[in-house]
Amino acid sequence: MSSECGGRSAVARRSSAARAIVAALLLALGPGGPGAAATEDDLFRQVKVDIFDQNWPAVLSGCEEVLKKYPSGPSAPQAEFYRARALTRIPGREAQGLGAFRKFVSGHPLDRVMVEEAWAAIFSTACSSPAQTAACGAALREGLAGASPYVSMLAAIHASDSSDRALRARALPVLKKAYAAQTDQEIRNEILIAILKVDPQQVPQSDAPAPTPSPAVSPGAPPRAGTPSLIRMTVYNKQEKRYDLRVNLPVAFARMLVEAIGDQERKELQHEAQRKGIDLDDIFRAIEKSGAGKLLEVDDDTCHIEIWIE
Repeated sequence: MSSECGGRSAVARRSSAARAIVAALLLALGPGGPGAAATEDDLFRQVKVDIFDQNWPAVLSGCEEVLKKYPSGPSAPQAEFYRARALTRIPGREAQGLGAFRKFVSGHPLDRVMVEEAWAAIFSTACSSPAQTAACGAALREGLAGASPYVSMLAAIHASDSSDRALRARALPVLKKAYAAQTDQEIRNEILIAILKVDPQQVPQSDAPAPTPSPAVSPGAPPRAGTPSLIRMTVYNKQEKRYDLRVNLPVAFARMLVEAIGDQERKELQHEAQRKGIDLDDIFRAIEKSGAGKLLEVDDDTCHIEIWIE
């Protein structure tokens, strides 16, 4: 005899039956017993389950029920927030979600963390499609002008991917200020990538002194321990007598920067490098295997370029 009925195994049927029994017991033994009205905690607990399952229609329905029955309850702000999030995740209702997030931002100015999360959702939703260029630009300009340093930083990072040159230029001072103030290294790296996208010449420089050539290794001496970890590059403009570029980049970060750009941009960059007989992957492998010292020096009538590996 088959061990399945209706396409489900006996184990699955027993598991479903067990869950049903437990659910019935919880309902019967819970506050108020069978038939008791769901409390605010009950309703929002189910919302959390639906959020975890990413069942956004159920999240929307649950949040609306919480807001209808307990509009002034302690769960109401979170219900309003997750209602907006659910709308942005349901195809065709993204615009309603943006409106709901904006309403949340204006209605809960003291809920700093959730307001910041709401702005992050506004930026990501408004800028999720090339067809939303106008809405994206408007949202980012509003964010850049906001009083919250975190929100303006998020807007500036998003703006670094914009094709609007004026918007990117407006984001640059915000990025540089955020980079100077930020202490979290991962966030600093993200800001640095954004600055590089906008204008590589504006990359903030450390106060470290210029590198000096490493002493020559005598014949027979053992190789230096460790692998190079830093790329130092300078581009000196002879005509204007100034540095066009002075940048220090960790090797790992340089690789991460290349990997962070879009697929199309990466293909174009690799194609351009291949035209010059260069394999970007080979470059990074060579850098990681080589010893410290000068990797490249180019000099002509207009500029002098040096790249050091440390």
